[in-house]
Amino acid sequence: MHDDQALKDYGADSPFLYLGKVHKLHELIGPEEGSAEELRLRLKKFYFSGLKKLVNERIVPYQTQLRVKPKKIEIVESANKWGSCTSGKVLAFNYRLAMAPVEVIDYVIVHELCHLLHMNHDRSFWRRLGGVMPDYKGKEAFLAAYGHRMTL
Repeated sequence: MHDDQALKDYGADSPFLYLGKVHKLHELIGPEEGSAEELRLRLKKFYFSGLKKLVNERIVPYQTQLRVKPKKIEIVESANKWGSCTSGKVLAFNYRLAMAPVEVIDYVIVHELCHLLHMNHDRSFWRRLGGVMPDYKGKEAFLAAYGHRMTL
């Protein structure tokens, strides 16, 4: 994986993804005062808090449907995972998911909730996931195709 950071422009009108749509930087974090690194950190903070709020809202109906509840939800930085679930029922979501469309974020939420029932990717896991979200393969394909573009 190469480092896109040197190629990124943090000007007011620079394009950044949020919830699957392109926005200008100043629309997401306000006036563009500061160095490129300061702006990058402000944007990262924006993604962390935006995703936390969204996940906390959107997870509720899926928890009810699956009859599971995580002990804790965290937003993290990860180089290679969109989400994770520990045996202690802690769900973690990569802050870069904030750049994906909401339905893709929902897929990762459901995927991790299903791990509360099945800690591996056995047939039961995929059956359960498919029962809640029959079109999950399209969302996986989106992350595989575009995930590398969801960077700061």
